[in-house]
Amino acid sequence: MGPPPGMGPPPGMGPPPGMAPNPYQAAPPGFPPPQHHGYPPPQNPAFDATAPPPQAYGPPGYGPPPVPAIHHPSAPAYPQVSTTQASPGTANTEPDQAPQAAPRVLAGFLVSYETELGQAWHIYQGTNTIGRLEAAEGLDIEIDHPTTSSRHAVIHATARPGRLSLEDLGSTNGTFRGDTKLEPHARVELRDGESIRFGGFAVTVKII
Repeated sequence: MGPPPGMGPPPGMGPPPGMAPNPYQAAPPGFPPPQHHGYPPPQNPAFDATAPPPQAYGPPGYGPPPVPAIHHPSAPAYPQVSTTQASPGTANTEPDQAPQAAPRVLAGFLVSYETELGQAWHIYQGTNTIGRLEAAEGLDIEIDHPTTSSRHAVIHATARPGRLSLEDLGSTNGTFRGDTKLEPHARVELRDGESIRFGGFAVTVKII
């Protein structure tokens, strides 16, 4: 419903003299909306799907600097080595039954403290023959002591897990486990940390 004939807006409601009306100012109730003079009303870009994306500040043709690519060096590939799997043909095998052609795998050590610097010998899976230094052919562990026979004893071994047994070969001065002398060609199983003697030369058994 429009205003009565001859009635206009109340005094003071219009723009000051010489100033164009605000096209975005709401009209008083009952009056037609103001003309926009060819300019569309403001839009909220957040709710206008057709609004162009906001422009970055800066000179024309310039944008933000590119982000450098970060290269992460890949970890080197190392071969997987099993430390728990038993060697073929030796799992659950008694030390004195290890095959002669068994793979050469470390099963333990003999450690001596008879000298200031100490000595150590490797014990490998299979048969390890012990005798006096340079006194016989085919010795695996050579001991430089006058009370050790040329072919004194044998340690039979299996690996993963390590098991050792000791056999005297009929030595002149005997083979001892602790204070017990072994009978010739009798075999006894060894435990880690035990002390054994070849004649008068003492060593400590380490099993791995």
